Amino acid sequence: MDKDIVKVYCEKCDLIFESRTKFEKHFDSHAAAVAYEACPIDTVIAKFVRLFRRSSHDLD
Repeated sequence: MDKDIVKVYCEKCDLIFESRTKFEKHFDSHAAAVAYEACPIDTVIAKFVRLFRRSSHDLD
């Protein structure tokens, strides 16, 4: 078993990254994104989609 495995969670979009470097590169995209108002229903649907996408990857 490899004890150097690190998983980093993005609280903004519920994604999980295999390394700190990948997370930091991803997190920069949040900082560069233009803020906009989103419909609350769209936000909830997007979170469910990410949850199921992440769950399906865990089954592998």
